[in-house]
Amino acid sequence: RGVPAARASGLGAMVAGTVHPAVPAALTVAALAAACPFGLIIAAGVAAGLAVSLALTALAVRRLGGITGDVLGALVEVSAAACLVVTAIRG
Repeated sequence: RGVPAARASGLGAMVAGTVHPAVPAALTVAALAAACPFGLIIAAGVAAGLAVSLALTALAVRRLGGITGDVLGALVEVSAAACLVVTAIRG
């Protein structure tokens, strides 16, 4: 409901607007809570991935007018990379 689709067709249109805004907030809290027992660096990695995904979503909405399937794929890859980079720094 909070993130529009860039086009009327495609994966972005099927996904955009289907999740109540409270669900991502609850999942964010759950992900951070689940990461905390594994150490602060893991929680920081999860937080970095979440922050990067929010920033990329905001950029896509500003530049494209919403999300597309390619944006969703980029969110997965960039968020995972941010998690790994932050976790590897401590390594």
